[in-house]
Amino acid sequence: MADRDYSCKLLLVEDNQNDLESTLAVLSEGRTIEGGFIARDGEEPLDYLHRRAVYRSQATDDPKAGLLALNDKPSSAAEREL
Repeated sequence: MADRDYSCKLLLVEDNQNDLESTLAVLSEGRTIEGGFIARDGEEPLDYLHRRAVYRSQATDDPKAGLLALNDKPSSAAEREL
């Protein structure tokens, strides 16, 4: 039986640098990533996926998987007021 290819292109949304580095380290151990896109906020991945703003002319394959990190604590004064 032929080996299966479990690699994929990944969309990763993470605003914490330490968490980003940890996630990438774990993912690289499994050798599942063959490129991808890292976004720092909620708007950037939408622009990337819909080819808006700075990504308008980018011709690339869509990611096959995505990881979205949600913080349980607000990160700015404006968010704490909500």
